[in-house]
Amino acid sequence: MAGAARSDKGVSAGAVHSLSGIRIFAGLAPRELALLAAECDWRTVARDEIVVNTAQGADPGGVVFVVSGAVRMARTAGPVGRIAYKDVGAGGQFGEMSVLGITEADLTVIAREDGLVAILDEKRFAELLAREESVSRALLCHYARLLRGQEAMNPSPVSGSDAATDGTSAQRLYTELLALAEPHSGKDGTDALLIARLPRHRVLADRISTTEEAVARAIAELVRSGVAARDYPGLVIKDEAALRNLAGARQEPDDDVQGHI
Repeated sequence: MAGAARSDKGVSAGAVHSLSGIRIFAGLAPRELALLAAECDWRTVARDEIVVNTAQGADPGGVVFVVSGAVRMARTAGPVGRIAYKDVGAGGQFGEMSVLGITEADLTVIAREDGLVAILDEKRFAELLAREESVSRALLCHYARLLRGQEAMNPSPVSGSDAATDGTSAQRLYTELLALAEPHSGKDGTDALLIARLPRHRVLADRISTTEEAVARAIAELVRSGVAARDYPGLVIKDEAALRNLAGARQEPDDDVQGHI
């Protein structure tokens, strides 16, 4: 792990080296959790520090469990210049794909806030998957959530749209905004989505292969219609369902494998 990660010598005295909050370990007995915790490399991370950068030859060194805090994963995807983001909060993990034979050639992970992570050796994690059915099932459900989320976020053309935007590029922008947004409770107690710091129009345009003008028009239309509101330097998504509809995505019903990416 590169740069941001520090050894557990920097962990506060009150920090507990426990994996009990990791979701895929929910079915493990306390004794097994304690044994796993003893085998982990525990490290603190600070906000905005680079945790992993595989492009520079720094891999996680194992499966990384986010015990506290949150990290943002970024990897190139699709058109040149487009970057796909995924946030992993406390209770989640990353790096397990390498155990399944899928390498991350261009992955950067940045800490979104101060936190604590635990890194378990890949071989040990593979043995755990083979031995503990509850862990392998939980991981399978995790991937099912991701797959369903990808399907829901995949924009489809909307014919006859009268929005003051240029159709397909607007849908790509709305999908990008949904990927950047996080759950947020407003001052009045209402639930919404928040993009704490909205990227510049030029950056968004590069990511979705369109123009700055198209981005500006699409965001202005969201604000005009009441779907979103500016909260400089960010953007509040007031009506998530409406934004998903504009992006051409279906709102899937909740079930026992629901989750947030």
